[in-house]
Amino acid sequence: MCRLGNLPHRTSSNNMRNILALKSQIIDTTAPGSVERDRLPRGEYVLAAVCVTASVLIFIGLNRAVVHWFLLPVMACGVIAGADVIRWLRGRLDLFDPKTIIACLAFYGFFVTPILHVVWDRFGVGNEMFLWGDWRIWLGAMGCLNALGLLAYNWAHNFQFARAIPSPTRWEVDRKKFYAVFTFALACSIAGVVTFISSLDGIPGIIESYENNQEAFAGKGWLLVLAWPLAILSFIFVVFLWTDRQRKDRRRLSTGLMFLSVAGIGHFILLGWYGSRASTIWALFWMAGIIHYRFRKLSPKMMSMGLIFLIAFMYFYGFYKERKRMGLEVLRSPVMWLEPVGYERDLKSLLLGDLARADSNALILHNLIKDPGDYDYRWGLTYVGAFGILVPRNIWLDRPEFKVDAGTEAQLGKATPWRSSRVYGLGGEAMLNFGPLGVLPMFALIGIALGWYRRKLNSWSPSDSRMFLAPFFSILFATAFVGDSDNLVFAALTEGALVVAAIFAASKRVQMESEKRLL
Repeated sequence: MCRLGNLPHRTSSNNMRNILALKSQIIDTTAPGSVERDRLPRGEYVLAAVCVTASVLIFIGLNRAVVHWFLLPVMACGVIAGADVIRWLRGRLDLFDPKTIIACLAFYGFFVTPILHVVWDRFGVGNEMFLWGDWRIWLGAMGCLNALGLLAYNWAHNFQFARAIPSPTRWEVDRKKFYAVFTFALACSIAGVVTFISSLDGIPGIIESYENNQEAFAGKGWLLVLAWPLAILSFIFVVFLWTDRQRKDRRRLSTGLMFLSVAGIGHFILLGWYGSRASTIWALFWMAGIIHYRFRKLSPKMMSMGLIFLIAFMYFYGFYKERKRMGLEVLRSPVMWLEPVGYERDLKSLLLGDLARADSNALILHNLIKDPGDYDYRWGLTYVGAFGILVPRNIWLDRPEFKVDAGTEAQLGKATPWRSSRVYGLGGEAMLNFGPLGVLPMFALIGIALGWYRRKLNSWSPSDSRMFLAPFFSILFATAFVGDSDNLVFAALTEGALVVAAIFAASKRVQMESEKRLL
């Protein structure tokens, strides 16, 4: 095939239009996430600033204690993160784009949560964190670090996005391989579920073990690698069968939501009693993303309804985590829904503890600065130690918990007999390893990774088989942002390893050489 510059002058107008269309498809500057650095509208920052200011005025009306200098860096975080939220609402970012997910998490965690701590005068889930004096100072100091981190994240993302190259291959589902591979993967997953459940004497045995003998789960993590992906594998298998022949009448949104409901309920019934809310939530998110890409794009209104459902699920499941089966009495008693008398958990603990890290990170920052001698930096040990979870505890009996030890020491000092199982997020774990100045490089690092990935993502066609995995990659970025390195390793292994391997084995890679020659 001749190059574009060597085409004869007699080329027909139709052929020329085809070539130009193909060229625009390869270098798609209008695709979501295309090189935004040079054309990011300032108006979106203005709109974000207006929304942030209006929100602050409402918070001040609720509690005058909000009037404090800590508002300045916290509002800066809201504006920086809010600009991407505005871009999503205006349709310039996709709903399941990891940049959208991180923007929403940052807006809530770095802007809304610190102010709610002050409005509700609540530091720690049960006011159990001891930070004497005015802790607004340390919420503000952490806000400064977060604001600088978001700037580093955005700069690194835009820098890498502009320099990364689109994916040189297209992944296509090989139908002959697909059915064989997914049948085998489903068989392995079903075997994992059956073995896991039977080894604990059925679902009642799982509940009993969670309540009274959690050591019974030791050594069974490898079964979860096979068992947890069952819902996703089944969902992908059914969706591919249903949408394979590109018949639009078979791509109704109601059909996709029905598939999601069946798979989600099945996942919870089989594995939802293990004590992990995240496994169910991320499975639902992954399947919703596949519907978004394979059936019809989900609207912000529909996703808002889904978010309300997920928050309600996390809230009521929290009582199960606290009191086990006895906690279900809250679900049966509507009068206790918002005022669960006798429980440590309530809606505030969910919003400030489960969904945010503002208080714990502010406490760590305070301790590292005020009493640096009572903590030893780990210098990357928690990141390396995260891979220790790959070794079953019944094989490595004294397997160290580097992050738990570091987090406990940073919050309570070297001499404490207590152990903290908190999650610290990207910035919190960075401080545990490298101190406050380590926050910026870690934000920049995730920005670089995200910029590279989004450049590849935007070159995938809707029919590319990697689109089945795109929601999972968004999950990994969200986990890296709000979770810790051990959470990231665990999620990658148990939730996605088998599915990624199945998609990889069932796809054929097609080099887009013909398109390159045209250019």
